[in-house]
Amino acid sequence: MPGAYIHQILTPATPRALLDPGFHVLDNLANERPDWFEYWPMRNYLLGRTLDEDAFYGFLSPRFKAKTNLDAAAVHAFIRAEGAAADVILFSPSIHNSSYHLNVFAHGESEHPGLLALSERFLARVGRPTDLGRLVSDSRNTVNSNYFVARPRFWREWLALTETLFAIAENADDAMGEEFRTPTAYRGAHQVHMKVFVLERLATWLLVTQPGFVTRVSDPFAARSRIYKLPVAIVCDALKIAYATQGRPQYRDLFFMVQGMRKTLNWQVRAAAFLRTKPVGPALEALAAYWTKAAR
Repeated sequence: MPGAYIHQILTPATPRALLDPGFHVLDNLANERPDWFEYWPMRNYLLGRTLDEDAFYGFLSPRFKAKTNLDAAAVHAFIRAEGAAADVILFSPSIHNSSYHLNVFAHGESEHPGLLALSERFLARVGRPTDLGRLVSDSRNTVNSNYFVARPRFWREWLALTETLFAIAENADDAMGEEFRTPTAYRGAHQVHMKVFVLERLATWLLVTQPGFVTRVSDPFAARSRIYKLPVAIVCDALKIAYATQGRPQYRDLFFMVQGMRKTLNWQVRAAAFLRTKPVGPALEALAAYWTKAAR
């Protein structure tokens, strides 16, 4: 079975004791470039080491267990079970927010206006033009929070792309770099640069546009809270997969209809759950149980 070198990133805000001892520690206590968040320690690791071509590498945040209910033992067990046939293994936590959108860039645009157009111009600049208004990403290829592990051949593709973005963003005389350095809304403030949110979507873009990378996916809909949002999210995801694999425009049209009704539908599901209406109550209980199953 392939080896796995999975790291949790140690930051000044994280007591070392909170990290999972089953993972390696990637020390970012110096936090030399907080504006790049997790990318800074990740790039330093990948640029400074020769990797085992058959092994998996990953870089997880200290909040990985809280977001996924997976500890190191569960992650390594999944890799042992699924890794032989995979290049990339996804452990993205509940992806209901991105499921409501045609792709992760459209989701980003809803939270960080201007992200989609900037991403399109960046991809065109690096010679990989993509119509992000038509791109479809789904649970088979969506990466959230860098919660994935991959073999070196994927990391090389990813690093080549992200280093180009890095160089542009670091260039004080580059107009696109200035856009990448523009603060955008995040958790009630405007302190995080747009570059961070574009960069974190590039892994998904690679998986969608380069199907030669084989993925395996841990349960992307195991959720601890807001279970009432899952039914519509799962339907949206299923419609996107159907459209991506079969190409029938009816699936796309129905996706946009459900997307437009999601707030109303979520409210109806939540109200029915509160009133213990069948079959909503039992269905939500079943969906909630997958959070506990994730830890087994």
